[in-house]
Amino acid sequence: ILYTASTFIQTLLIFRIILKVINADATNNLVSWVYNLTDTFIQPFYGIVAEEMMIDKFTIELTPIIALIFFAILSFVFAELSKSFRQAS
Repeated sequence: ILYTASTFIQTLLIFRIILKVINADATNNLVSWVYNLTDTFIQPFYGIVAEEMMIDKFTIELTPIIALIFFAILSFVFAELSKSFRQAS
């Protein structure tokens, strides 16, 4: 269950990063839903690095990328712990 939840969070963070790069309209219901939901997961990571980076006309948010890396590592740890507990039984 934890692995599935972590994968869902990672997917939402990837959507957020892509939506920000393509400069999606934040007033759209789907886009605002993704932004609002992922704000909860990236909130602890604000202030670690600069929030945004501009490359030509594209804005890349760095905080969601840091959160994505964290949740990817967390997901890997959960998967490995799950494997070790199954083998021990």
